[in-house]
Amino acid sequence: MNLVIFLLNVFMLAVLVILVNVIPERFIQFRSLQRFKQIALWFSSPVRSILTVFILSFVLSVVVSSYKIPLPCVQDEFGYLLTSDTFSQGRITNPTHPFWKHFESFHIFHEPTYAAKYPPGQGIFLAVGQVTTGHPIVGVWLSVAMACAAICWMLHAWVPPGWAFLGGLMATLHPLMIIWGQCYWGGAVAILGGALLFGALRRIIMQPRTSTTLIFATGLFLLAISRPFEGFLTAISAAILLVIWIVKQTQFSGIRIVRSLLVPLGAASLIIILSLGYYNYKVTGNVSRFPYQVHEEKYSPTPLFLWESPRTDLEPYNPHLQKLHYGLSLENYKVQQTGRGYRLTIFRKMLYFLYFVFVFPMGVLLLMTPWVMRDRWGRVALIIVISISLFHFCAVTFFLGHYLAPIFPLIFFILIQCARHWRVSFWKDRNRGLLFVTGLWILFVITSFTKTRFYIESPDQPEMYAVGLKRADIIKKLTQVSPKDLIIVKYSPHHSPNVEWVYNRADIDDSEIIWAHDLGQKENRKLIQYFADRDVWLLEADSDPVKLRRLVSPSS
Repeated sequence: MNLVIFLLNVFMLAVLVILVNVIPERFIQFRSLQRFKQIALWFSSPVRSILTVFILSFVLSVVVSSYKIPLPCVQDEFGYLLTSDTFSQGRITNPTHPFWKHFESFHIFHEPTYAAKYPPGQGIFLAVGQVTTGHPIVGVWLSVAMACAAICWMLHAWVPPGWAFLGGLMATLHPLMIIWGQCYWGGAVAILGGALLFGALRRIIMQPRTSTTLIFATGLFLLAISRPFEGFLTAISAAILLVIWIVKQTQFSGIRIVRSLLVPLGAASLIIILSLGYYNYKVTGNVSRFPYQVHEEKYSPTPLFLWESPRTDLEPYNPHLQKLHYGLSLENYKVQQTGRGYRLTIFRKMLYFLYFVFVFPMGVLLLMTPWVMRDRWGRVALIIVISISLFHFCAVTFFLGHYLAPIFPLIFFILIQCARHWRVSFWKDRNRGLLFVTGLWILFVITSFTKTRFYIESPDQPEMYAVGLKRADIIKKLTQVSPKDLIIVKYSPHHSPNVEWVYNRADIDDSEIIWAHDLGQKENRKLIQYFADRDVWLLEADSDPVKLRRLVSPSS
């Protein structure tokens, strides 16, 4: 299917190039071009353009969700939902359950507290949706809409107003943003942080103000609570630019720089550090120990960075979880320890990233990258994007597209700059250049919705998605049959390590349905006695079809 889309795009692009070249001049000087310019002028207002992008993105997420209700399926999503549920109940973390070994699951740990390993950023937005509407997905829609609006706001400081609005629309209609609006994980919060950071950076350099510095600090905070490592690299690049500007600038006095930049930024940075330390302390018991570290030290032998050695001192734990951590994950690391495997994996990461971010018609814009390099800020953006991306590809064991979300706002800036150069450089005819860029934009919208529909109808993880549907169906049926249930999940020795059924809410004892691993008759009996007021079911996950049978009822 992807090959068909690609070939169709190539064909439409060829047709576009031919049409732009052969259309007589008199047909290009049409009034709609002037009308297009008038519309662009109307949206040149920052407030109008930013609000339009926000509303369009939010409405688009709602419409797509109405077509197919988003269900959590991927392991990461359940981790973020656990964080959301914890925050929604007014807690930062949860106490360890006395039978926690029955509830072990991916990306979650139970000692010293019961929590997900991920930073709290995504969970905060999910909790906003859960508290306000009862649906965490509303928080996802909000984060995506804010990210797109923030990109538009950032671009108003980097490019002319009309192009800033076009960049916001590009972000709104980009398939990855639409898809992230339909799942419980993604990079919207990190994109929001990156857009605020770089949008404030340009404004500080033009006119340092305390308010702008606080927006810069807000971007830092969002990066710290969403993608700490990649956010740190992004923050370092922004800090270097600020230091260079402070040293070289002569327009503003030192007192103003201190008062409007250094003091508020220092105070905000201190608050960020204290907040992260407090969160770490509540979850892990140590201000400098992140939840991610606690999880990896207990469960994962695979190092996060390729220069590290695998852990060999882990205590045995649930065999099902070990199968993934010691199998697929560790094998991925080992492949990259060989010269050929290392080079091949880097190449695959790069291809995946390019495919993930640069939707084909808009990727054509990158042919103008040499012209973008002539602009100082264009060079800066390209250097930051390339250096952070390459470092990540070469140094980090795992890679998914949203890992580099903090630099996505700069990628949209680069694409808009390329579009501007296409407009003025297309055979030195601006009208033909505008016609070509408009044609590319139309192809982008068509391709975006085609890819989004393909993703919705054929998810990337069909095995996980199938289990997610079955799990949701069981929950729906049991809530109609009995008020409180305990489901003991039994896996066969050949169970896929990628598929997990056992995920629970923050307050396990108060949950309507509790999912637990089968740990043998002796341990199961203790668990059943603890939950004596519940209907107990045995789920044979690897039967075809899946079998669910009642073991115990409260009356017995």
